[in-house]
Amino acid sequence: MSQLVFVCQPNNDLYNCVLQSGLDAVCYTSFTEAIAAGKPGAGILLLADDYPVAGTDIDAVTLQAALRQKMRIYVEYPTAYPGIHIHEAQVAKHERIVVASDFFADSLQQSSILSAHSCWILPMRPESDSTFRRHLVSAKVAGYTTAVYGLPNTVQPLLLEAGDNPVLIAATKLSAVVRGRYAPIEAWRTLWQQLLRWLAQDEQLLLAPWEPAVRPVATVDAEISPAHEAAAFKQVTDWFDRQIIADAYTGIGALEGFSSAIDYQGQQRLLGTIRADCTAEAALVMAYSWVIARNPAHQLQARQLLDRIWFSSDFFHADPEKPTYGLVNWYERAPIFYGDDNARVLLPSIAAAVLLNEVKWNERILCCLLANLRTSGKLGFRQRSLRDTSFPSTADGWKKFFAEEIIILSPHYECYLWACFLWAYALTGYEPFLQRAKRAIQITMEAYPKWQWTNGLTQEMARMLLPLAYLLRIEDTPQHRQWLRQITQDLMAQMQPSGAIYELMGPRELGRYPSPASNEQYGTNEASIIQNNGDPACDLLYTANYAFLGLHEAAAVTQDATLLAAEQQLAEFLCRIQVSAPKHPYLDGAWMRSFDDQLWEYWGSSADAGWGAWCAEAGWTNSWIASVLAMRLTNQTLFSTTMAQSMQEHLPRLVDQMMS
Repeated sequence: MSQLVFVCQPNNDLYNCVLQSGLDAVCYTSFTEAIAAGKPGAGILLLADDYPVAGTDIDAVTLQAALRQKMRIYVEYPTAYPGIHIHEAQVAKHERIVVASDFFADSLQQSSILSAHSCWILPMRPESDSTFRRHLVSAKVAGYTTAVYGLPNTVQPLLLEAGDNPVLIAATKLSAVVRGRYAPIEAWRTLWQQLLRWLAQDEQLLLAPWEPAVRPVATVDAEISPAHEAAAFKQVTDWFDRQIIADAYTGIGALEGFSSAIDYQGQQRLLGTIRADCTAEAALVMAYSWVIARNPAHQLQARQLLDRIWFSSDFFHADPEKPTYGLVNWYERAPIFYGDDNARVLLPSIAAAVLLNEVKWNERILCCLLANLRTSGKLGFRQRSLRDTSFPSTADGWKKFFAEEIIILSPHYECYLWACFLWAYALTGYEPFLQRAKRAIQITMEAYPKWQWTNGLTQEMARMLLPLAYLLRIEDTPQHRQWLRQITQDLMAQMQPSGAIYELMGPRELGRYPSPASNEQYGTNEASIIQNNGDPACDLLYTANYAFLGLHEAAAVTQDATLLAAEQQLAEFLCRIQVSAPKHPYLDGAWMRSFDDQLWEYWGSSADAGWGAWCAEAGWTNSWIASVLAMRLTNQTLFSTTMAQSMQEHLPRLVDQMMS
């Protein structure tokens, strides 16, 4: 083995990985010093200490001095190199790294995909293409771990080999494997192991795995006990307290979370919008923390968050003369009303009111339930979203929606309102809640599995569990049991020994946001986290989180041993993959969107334009995982009729006011 000679600061990720692997390596501060001190035949690595500021200027004289000693050279992110025109750096957006040659042999095949996230790239144009060979390129490609449609016409060379000399030139900082959180981790270890073998001229060289900056808290086979679940709940509650609950100039609220984009330092950016659903869902987490830990600060936060939703004109429409009366804005002062988002305000609000033993929000909660009921059609389906401009201006403008005979076979958008209506019926006895929810569920189940799926069919199944469990609570019939059994069986068919639930797409023609059908489509719309069925990804934004809630409620009402075991298996999986990130405290204790249980890391096709594989959504993902963990710790369910008397006191007046 030839000596490895590094030109970099001692804290460089790759240099430290090499030292930890026990390999023969030395470090110098300049190329000329490295040449003078290095042994003939050594492998020299000139690394980009000042990245994203372009690094070393490689001149022909110094280069030839190294080559005369038969040294092999890797130069990273240079300002100049003989025979290459180097242009101003550009940041990657949706581009990923694709293996473009057989340089990495069988260990990393051509068309393999890796991610250096939002890395900075120096566009390189060789004076003669025949002089340099491309081993890696940066390109916008569709695929999970393989570029399924090949390379597009436009690519950026990322790793070039000089044809006449043993020199590799990288157009970005490939060595920032830990700080940059490059993924998949094993693919990067393989890539660097092969590069180091080439530099050291040693095919037996082994590069040891490194400790990633962001990782799952436990291994795939780690034992999980109730104490681990309690610790996981405390960790995520602390995350909400530190990172998500904020006082804006308009008042307290919950921020959306952190975007999927990871910059060159491994950082993710906070999404600062205050949404109604995230705020109510965060309130439920804080209310459970009050019940479990008796933390009065969290009790106060829960109350303030619910006050913000129900007593602020930023969210609640309180004018009974307006047809939007009772509806809740999607986010601050934005009169957009998704039924699904209103449902995910209602569900945690009712549950948190029970935990806090507080009735002051109940009148407006019931008002919101009726507002969503009266904007649902005769068959129980509601348009995916309404705006204030969707309504006639009169107070009874809601009636056109109440009379509609629409059918939307999309549980993602529809079915959590049905769960709300069923719960509202249990609380009030108001028959229209039951009638419309039951009719819509029947139509939807009779059409199964020919549903309109959003990002995947699995997520539609996961969502459907909650209303089916609530329907069974209200009417325990053989038909209702069969519907619940059918969905749980089909969903659990996607559950793996690890506890992960793999994503499954239905027929493409029924998909709203399927995987990209071309390289050009990658990153242009919402999308699945898989490219093809069989990709081993579990979606914690749209599937596993809601499956956890649905299985918990279904297991509670049925006491079915299979459902109880599935809930337990999923709980253990979620505890194992909670994020441990001491160097990134804004993620520590949270869950991100896409987890691959074969790689055992957060990874997926990050084609979704807004919520890619590494996003950490406060509401949808983290709040429901945290809340179900809390339900398990307290032996409770979301469903409760504790507030029935209070709701019934408000019902006659509100029905008379809103439904006539």
